[in-house]
Amino acid sequence: MTDTLQDSTPSPDTNRIGLAITSLILGILSLVLSLFLVGGILAVIGLVLGGIHLGKRTTFRAMALWGVSLSILGLLATGGMGYLYYQAYKQVLAMRGGAGQGGVQASDWQGVKAPDFTVTNLNGQPIRLAELRGKRVVLDFWATWCPPCRKEIPHFIRLAKETDAKDLVIVGISSEDQNTIMEFVKKNGVNYAIAAAPDRDLPSPYKEIRSIPTTFFVDRNGVIQAVFTGYHDYDALKAAALGADFKGAIKPAPAAEPAK
Repeated sequence: MTDTLQDSTPSPDTNRIGLAITSLILGILSLVLSLFLVGGILAVIGLVLGGIHLGKRTTFRAMALWGVSLSILGLLATGGMGYLYYQAYKQVLAMRGGAGQGGVQASDWQGVKAPDFTVTNLNGQPIRLAELRGKRVVLDFWATWCPPCRKEIPHFIRLAKETDAKDLVIVGISSEDQNTIMEFVKKNGVNYAIAAAPDRDLPSPYKEIRSIPTTFFVDRNGVIQAVFTGYHDYDALKAAALGADFKGAIKPAPAAEPAK
């Protein structure tokens, strides 16, 4: 009878392998479910259980190590997905806020003299809009985290290559920090002027932009001849950038409605 009881009693190693197996399974699940963010919770549990197993210095260490490693990867993957979801959320908020203050749309500024402003490019040189009079000017308000903005960048690079700088000036303006913008510019070979400028430092309508990319096309006389919101292909951007100067009477700047 004693021998029978002893044979049916689980060995210490059999008990301890449960932690290793559980850690491994949780590590795998954390990677699979990182897309839904719940993988982070499983990763933490798997990391703890695997650590407990390894701390006992028992057998099945390789399995526990795999569990811990996969849990760490699952935790990193969940963090990465969380960051992407956060950036997408920011973009949705920007897109939903397409109207400026007081209900004035960016497009309402077509036919209005472009308000003057000065920004500093990444080389430390000032760019003043009024000093570009006599040239066509493209003012692209964008951000490195914005997918449609990034998709348009190659079009502006191509446009800058194919157009005489004496006739067309492209200026990209982002409210991000200069280091972030500089890294993007170097990586993507941006060949036109880029400036970092907080929205609050710019006059209307630029400071009231809520949807990016928003692009202002200013003619040789300093009049806003077109405003694009959202992604546009190369042909559309080129046609607006090189189009004829604004025709008709110049309109006054739209007045924002008083806040309610």
